[in-house]
Amino acid sequence: MDVQLSITVVSVLLLLFTSTAKAQSGVFDVVAKYGAKADEKTDLSQPLLDAWKEACASTTPSKIVIPKGTYLLSKATLEGPCKGPIELQVQGTVKAPADPSAFKDPNWVVFNKLEQFTMSGGGVFDGQGAAAWGKNDCSKNKYCAALPIVR
Repeated sequence: MDVQLSITVVSVLLLLFTSTAKAQSGVFDVVAKYGAKADEKTDLSQPLLDAWKEACASTTPSKIVIPKGTYLLSKATLEGPCKGPIELQVQGTVKAPADPSAFKDPNWVVFNKLEQFTMSGGGVFDGQGAAAWGKNDCSKNKYCAALPIVR
């Protein structure tokens, strides 16, 4: 009887540890895992898109983390459908380029075809409106009337 109980306890503990490992593997930190830098110079686009691709392919709940710090993001389209729920946890500040000529179309960050998507973290998406309007030369930029947006 004691041997049977011990085997059951060990089996339950192994199952618990396996479940915990799987849950932790669903966290995609753009700095730790994908090399993003909070230096306001290095573009966050590729690390974020790489994290998104991996998280979107996961059948288990996933969380993409943008840690505290200030990141430059030139453009990102985060698109589904995804195989499981995704949370985008923005803890830092994500800044658009201050020069409107950096944009070839009016979209900065796009969330498209998503279900089971949440955003959390208390961070900021900073479109740098005041700086961008000062550089918005309508004779050179056809999107001067519509600065890049998050949609």
